[in-house]
Amino acid sequence: MNCRQERQLGRNQTDRRRLPTFAVVGTLALLTACAGPPQRKFRIDAINTSEKPVACLVVVGDDWAGAAEQNRVVNVGGDDQATLELTFDKPEISIIVAAIPMNESTGEIDALPTSRSNSTASTSYIAGTRKLRVDDAPTQLFILEQRLDGGR
Repeated sequence: MNCRQERQLGRNQTDRRRLPTFAVVGTLALLTACAGPPQRKFRIDAINTSEKPVACLVVVGDDWAGAAEQNRVVNVGGDDQATLELTFDKPEISIIVAAIPMNESTGEIDALPTSRSNSTASTSYIAGTRKLRVDDAPTQLFILEQRLDGGR
């Protein structure tokens, strides 16, 4: 065997050792691509600065209608936390927790807010906002501050 043949034999053996590595990396990339964006469940709670529960609507992004349709509320009718399942098709998802005006005598919802300004105008609280990431804590506590003018 001459030097050229020996070098070629060495290359072939190296190529054979690399083949499984390429196959594994390719398979992992394919599996990752097929898995889709990660999903995560969060528990949302809302209190005021006196640590008392505040009835709120939980809004994902700016989808106020979707939050109302899905009845995504917290601290209404004994529900002290809302469960929120999010699909992270981007690094961060904005969450708004907006106070709901309640009928104090019946304990029922007067009307669901349709915007942050609507919520702030109809309650004594400023809506809380936060950007959630897939690796954030599963329980998210929002502490709503009262408006300086006292609201309503």
